[in-house]
Amino acid sequence: MRRFKIVVIVLICWIPHLGTNLARPQTPNIVPSQHRLNVVVDARLELLAVVQLLSNYGERLGLITRYDFPYKRDVVAYFSAYKNHRAVQLFAEMSKSGFSFDAPPAVMLYLSDPPDLNTQLPFTDYLNRRAGGEKRLNQFVSSLRDFAKQTQFESFLKSHQETYRQIVANARTKLVVSLSNPTESIDYIGTLESYYGMKHHTYNIMLVPLFVGGFGHRVERADGACDIYNICGPMNIENDLPVFGTVESFRDLAWHEFGHSFVVPTMNKLHSSISKYSSLYEPISDKMKKQAYGSWEICVNEHLVRAVATRLAYQQIGKEAAEKNLLYEKTRGFFYVEALCKRLEKYENERNKYRTFADFSPELADVFKELSEKKLGSEFYSVPFTGTINAVVLDKQSVILIVPTNESSKTLQDRIHAYVTAVRDKFFKDSPILTDKEAVKKDLSSNSLVVYGTPAGNLWLAKHITEMPVRIRPDQIVAESAYSGTNLRFISAWPNPQNPQKGVVIYTAQQAEDVIDINSVFHGPTDYVVAKGRQILKSADYNRQNPPWTFK
Repeated sequence: MRRFKIVVIVLICWIPHLGTNLARPQTPNIVPSQHRLNVVVDARLELLAVVQLLSNYGERLGLITRYDFPYKRDVVAYFSAYKNHRAVQLFAEMSKSGFSFDAPPAVMLYLSDPPDLNTQLPFTDYLNRRAGGEKRLNQFVSSLRDFAKQTQFESFLKSHQETYRQIVANARTKLVVSLSNPTESIDYIGTLESYYGMKHHTYNIMLVPLFVGGFGHRVERADGACDIYNICGPMNIENDLPVFGTVESFRDLAWHEFGHSFVVPTMNKLHSSISKYSSLYEPISDKMKKQAYGSWEICVNEHLVRAVATRLAYQQIGKEAAEKNLLYEKTRGFFYVEALCKRLEKYENERNKYRTFADFSPELADVFKELSEKKLGSEFYSVPFTGTINAVVLDKQSVILIVPTNESSKTLQDRIHAYVTAVRDKFFKDSPILTDKEAVKKDLSSNSLVVYGTPAGNLWLAKHITEMPVRIRPDQIVAESAYSGTNLRFISAWPNPQNPQKGVVIYTAQQAEDVIDINSVFHGPTDYVVAKGRQILKSADYNRQNPPWTFK
């Protein structure tokens, strides 16, 4: 197995990313990079995030972090006096008319650093359209420029450079992937470019402390080369600082999100042939649409990106990691990944013939042709539930929420019911809520379940938690290790006891009061989480090789 060293460039505010021969501000603490992977806190995106926060963007669309930490409080204290500035008011208007989610961060990538915010490359038609027209977008940029000058935004940035340095330094540690030798790591970009046989100019991970979720964007430079961006918000808060991912999530970001920049342009050239096999979309359309993959073409690209990521996991980490990837993709509805992986083995073995992924792409189109000619029955499209927590909640249409009736405090129990109702209304609209007494009597084999309450307070949980390896006691939670203390929480995925093809998410704690607001603990990409308050003590997967699952 080949292993590589990776050196990551750390830029506190600025990164030379667009255009050529531009005069860029000089900043301290720049570490030279041997690769083109940049990890940054970027001045332009920080400016945008401040304006978005002041515009109540978070309250309206949930796209400003709910985490409370010193940097966010500093932003509020410093900038609140400017909440009536034209930039804030204009963004509020535009964001109600389509200028939201990925579009505003993408716009900032075409500008120089504040306060100048000069346009370095023309905005795309897509961005002009999302902003309500080129004139409207230029008005917004002009107002941002004025906001930056009036607020002396650069002074705020300079006063927080140590915060930015710590944020980026933490992310760097997650980009070192421990293998059999913990001193060695994978060069994510080198392996990606080697596999695809293609290159881009730079790859950029943009850390935005005030954001929620992530956005990708691809910017074509004046010389025809491309800069690839992934813009992401924090997943957790540790020691008063936002944390942006785990080793696994950064690996997925590099291989999956950056993989789109190779797959999409390649497969766009095969659009007419790929469209012939769109009948394959129908059996998986429900799962695809729930993940916002609303067309066959998008679905094809997602399958291919995931297939390559699975093969990279096999080559760089091992068979077990690849099998885990493959099972996870099937649970999310990507049933054609396995056939694509098998065909990619031919690509790997005949690189003297196929120099690039683009050279081999007609062979991948043939995989969909062959699958469309087969009679793929229900057995092909079924898979036992294999985690993770996210895999349960993706199946929103079948979700039933279960609330407790046996908590020792009726006041707290009523608060849990109100909290679960609020969660349902936000994330699982129209999903029914059952009491535990109702749930234990019903056939729930067709449902994914979301269960709230303490082990004693929720009768459905009391019946089934003995099947799980965890033990929740008044003074500790015993998982793969013993975690002593109080106010401990446990969030876990588990197969539905009535149907192992469906999943359950359990939100439980030592005390009923800690079930309230338990969703504020970061969870999703793993099978279980142990937490104290919002602090994550452990986030990991079960050993799922043989039922029942066990801790590793």
